[in-house]
Amino acid sequence: MTEEIQILTKFVEGALPPKEFEQHLYTSHSLQKFLSETEINWHGTYLEGTNAFLYLAEQDYNSTAGVLNAQGTAALFLERSGIETTPTEKYADEYNLASVLSPKYIDADSAFIEKYILPSDKTLSKSAVNQFIKARYAQLFQYQSKPPKWIQNPQWPIKNDKPLFFLAQVDIKDCPFFHDTSSIYLFLDPETGAIETIQQFY
Repeated sequence: MTEEIQILTKFVEGALPPKEFEQHLYTSHSLQKFLSETEINWHGTYLEGTNAFLYLAEQDYNSTAGVLNAQGTAALFLERSGIETTPTEKYADEYNLASVLSPKYIDADSAFIEKYILPSDKTLSKSAVNQFIKARYAQLFQYQSKPPKWIQNPQWPIKNDKPLFFLAQVDIKDCPFFHDTSSIYLFLDPETGAIETIQQFY
């Protein structure tokens, strides 16, 4: 087994941390060349028109989404090269955990979740992690009496990495100034006192 295959296999199976794998990507010319293999047929995959190295180099290894994407790509590359692996499920578990526990009225991006929602203590039990994540969502996304009931996708505004405070929702029906029924959502920036509005239509 070559060093390049060992690096990819260890990353896919969880024996090589994502940040260390990222370092190998940027410093190992042999790994870069190996992942740029042009003989592999990527037709019908998301790698069609590019190569595994370029895709892996674009991923954010500080986010759960980026790590999961990278693991999937590395596993696919090994599979297309005829090498069997047993991918660890921990990256998918970390990504899914925050998504599953997120309230339906919140749609924070993966970078925010990674930085502010997920616990940094990796030794916590699953139940402790669940409680921590739920508490963080409740602590960060606060509202006056009840959360917004979005008409479309959630659009909770976040300024300087801080979610604004939700004040109220105003439903507008049969208004001559609007063609469709809509709702206006009022958010307060606690630091400046400014009110920001979000409008959605049916």
